[in-house]
Amino acid sequence: MDKLTLMQISHMYDVDVAALHAMVGRRALPEPTWSDGRLGWSAADVRASLQKLGLQRA
Repeated sequence: MDKLTLMQISHMYDVDVAALHAMVGRRALPEPTWSDGRLGWSAADVRASLQKLGLQRA
């Protein structure tokens, strides 16, 4: 599974890194997970969370 960092998510979805960091703190984004020695988020999980928040079109 490919993992994304907050910086990659910021560029992909045009959301400020500080806003993403705050969303993680408020648990509006899922917790990052480890896989293949890398910590991050799956693109599908991030997309679903941003759609729920109204920051990404369906």
